[in-house]
Amino acid sequence: MMGRRQYPWELRPVPWSEWQEYTRGTQDGVILLSYGIAPRDKLATRRQLRTMGLRPGGQNPVALLYFRYRPAHTQVFAELFLIERAKPVRPMTDAKRRALGKALLARRTCRQCGEIGPVELPRTNRVCEPCRFTLGLLDSWDYLHDYVQGMPTLAPDELCGVA
Repeated sequence: MMGRRQYPWELRPVPWSEWQEYTRGTQDGVILLSYGIAPRDKLATRRQLRTMGLRPGGQNPVALLYFRYRPAHTQVFAELFLIERAKPVRPMTDAKRRALGKALLARRTCRQCGEIGPVELPRTNRVCEPCRFTLGLLDSWDYLHDYVQGMPTLAPDELCGVA
């Protein structure tokens, strides 16, 4: 016995066309479309809008795009918005730019010594490696013990694996 399709084809009116179009029904009152049948010139996801320099602008999604992600055996649903109703992205103001710069600088600043590093510090404690060593936060097997102390814990023949 063959199973019934989960989302059968239905002919229904849609907001992006004056004609009825085939859809896969509705999901929570929103039109459901399978991969490849959404009109790319009229509907877009949030990311697609962003690449066009647009944002949804308060509009509700007019459709849901669904597809199967085979490696994880899951179904993925993406909201689709009308491109014609989308608004331009708000420009970055000087105040926003300064706030973003401060936040990114704080991610690189050690909370212990105040040094500003070249890369973002780990989220767990935001402490640089020398401070982690002095605070005793490094494990005894960590490679940084040799680096920070400046004294090797292994003999040269042990490093090469020669007995």
